Amino acid sequence: MEPSHLLSTRDLSREDITSILDDAAAFLPSNAGLVSVAPILQGRNIVLAFFEPSTRTRLSFETAAQRLGASTVVFHATGSSVEKGETLRETFRTIESMGFDALVLRHAQNGVHHELAQWSTMSIVNAGEGSLQHPTQALLDAATLREHFTTLEGRKIAIVGDLRHSRVARSVADVLLRCGAVVGYCAPDQLAPTDEQFQHMPRFADVAECCAWADAIYMLRIQRERMPPSMVIDDDAYRRSHALTADLAASYPRLAILHPGPVNIGVELDAEVLDHPSCLVHRQVTHGVAVRMAVLQRLLHS
Repeated sequence: MEPSHLLSTRDLSREDITSILDDAAAFLPSNAGLVSVAPILQGRNIVLAFFEPSTRTRLSFETAAQRLGASTVVFHATGSSVEKGETLRETFRTIESMGFDALVLRHAQNGVHHELAQWSTMSIVNAGEGSLQHPTQALLDAATLREHFTTLEGRKIAIVGDLRHSRVARSVADVLLRCGAVVGYCAPDQLAPTDEQFQHMPRFADVAECCAWADAIYMLRIQRERMPPSMVIDDDAYRRSHALTADLAASYPRLAILHPGPVNIGVELDAEVLDHPSCLVHRQVTHGVAVRMAVLQRLLHS
């Protein structure tokens, strides 16, 4: 049987997205504690290979797999044969030869996931790919917003910050649009997206305009690790026009606030914003486990 993969949000139909969100909702913790989950993936072996730093994504995938009964192993690039010059292809073939059923992979190089999926017998799950895609982040964000608003149809979502270098922005915009939301964005010219995906979306001059327009605002950090050395961002100027300050958030008590993390306090968000009555940042983390359970179930349960 050919392995199933999750490489991009564009591989999913609207019906697929709805199905995953519905399955994930059933995995959410109840008020009395964790829902009892049958070990439907018992006997399955999953390797988590993160070539970039991660807290939320790695831990939530590991938690999701274990709650479904699967065994997990974390591959550390540091200290591996990659540092001795081994090619990624040979590294992944070695992992495959050990009998793993799925590879959850985060990598800075665009295209690695699709290349790997061409020959691997493992299910490949994209846990973050360069500046292109982060499909499970988009799904968990859609799940969080759907829970908050009941439906995404017609809801106005503003994405603010470094969209040019953000894989999250591309995936989130794609999923939200196909779920019926209206998506706009706000970014300094240096950090504005140049790809066609955003050309027909409303663009706002500053974060205050976004707050006045949107039902929910999705804040992004400045991704300095993906910028060329020649690009310099003036933090003070950035905060004046693109930061969600405590005062601004307080003016919009019904505005839903999201952030994929990690949050750079004092840059794109003030610390007090995390206590805003409609801040969903930590609820996103809860949905992250449930959505990743739904994805692993979809790919590996047969």
